Amino acid sequence: MKKILTAVLAAALLLTFAASAMAATGVGAVTSVSVTPATAEKAGSVSAYVYTCAVTLDENGVITGVDFDAVQPAGSFDATGAAGEFDAAPLTKNEIKEGYGMKKISPIGLEWYEQMDKLEDWCIGKTVAEVIAMQLTEKGVATDVDLVAGCTVHINDQLVALEKAAASAR
Repeated sequence: MKKILTAVLAAALLLTFAASAMAATGVGAVTSVSVTPATAEKAGSVSAYVYTCAVTLDENGVITGVDFDAVQPAGSFDATGAAGEFDAAPLTKNEIKEGYGMKKISPIGLEWYEQMDKLEDWCIGKTVAEVIAMQLTEKGVATDVDLVAGCTVHINDQLVALEKAAASAR
């Protein structure tokens, strides 16, 4: 019994080391900030848009797992610069799901998170270089027929976040 248990544990350790040697995971983010100045009549606003990507690559640099998300924290301030309302822990778009409200204006009837699911599926099995090289319209929307069937939002920032995630993969 002891020999069987030892063999099983040894096999499990070998599989763990082999799997970790074959995969690398990284995370990347892209942030843009916009500010509207305050006036005596109206509060100013500041908002950030943070796109994130987590990616897992195999030993050949092929994407085996990828997750895109985004969050939009925002706040306000008065003409003296005093802070107003600020959501310090806003939900991400993947957490908001149907509450984001894109489905009603989407030409393909899909929410943002659903479109990211399609982009993620499309990326699996490709290298980061292949994904980054995809053709985009002037508005940053993919032109690949298969991808556009499920993702019509601009993806420029997701691609930059993917590139950063791959660069940080270990």
